[in-house]
Amino acid sequence: MFLGIDTATSSASIALDDGVCIHSEYSWRSNDNHTVELAEYVDRMITNASVNIKSLKAIAVTIGPGSFTGIRIGLGFAKGLALSYSLPLIGVSTMDVLAHMQPEFDGSLLTIIQAGRQRLVVGKYTWKIDDWSSFQDPYITSWQDILKETETGDYYICGELSSKYSQKFDDNVIIASSALNVRRAAALIDIARNRINKGEVDHIGSLSPHYVRSATDNAS
Repeated sequence: MFLGIDTATSSASIALDDGVCIHSEYSWRSNDNHTVELAEYVDRMITNASVNIKSLKAIAVTIGPGSFTGIRIGLGFAKGLALSYSLPLIGVSTMDVLAHMQPEFDGSLLTIIQAGRQRLVVGKYTWKIDDWSSFQDPYITSWQDILKETETGDYYICGELSSKYSQKFDDNVIIASSALNVRRAAALIDIARNRINKGEVDHIGSLSPHYVRSATDNAS
């Protein structure tokens, strides 16, 4: 049984998954209330799913990019559980969770999260064999710049989108459906399970948040 925790942005999600069934999954919009909500929601989910916390085998958590506060709260909570119950901890990129949920596409995938002040954090992916593979570090940009960037080529865009700008793209750009734009902790767990099966486990003490920095802002 894996526990997945994603509080990287205001779109938060937690899940319990045993590798065959999703026992419980809860996603919600958090208005900077991660500190109050996370512990309560995890406790409620574990209780409602009739799962003994001692039966957990590993914890997966998003480590960014995203909100400075949201990432630290999720990671701190995950580390505390991992230490208390001697569980493996796997940190996963917020962008990788979004990418993992998308179908195969013969072109470039752009994953997007809001960074505040009309800025965006974008991840770029290409399809490799059976999943999406990042080919560029996440970067900060704007909707106007994305419109220019996608004028030529084939693109698939997903994530925290804007209804205003989503309608301005040309026919060479596919916009993900609303169901595929919400990060799911079950997808986070799927990535973590694949990693742990390969023996890839993070060191609790050294696992740290991943922020994207720009010249005008220290973190996003």
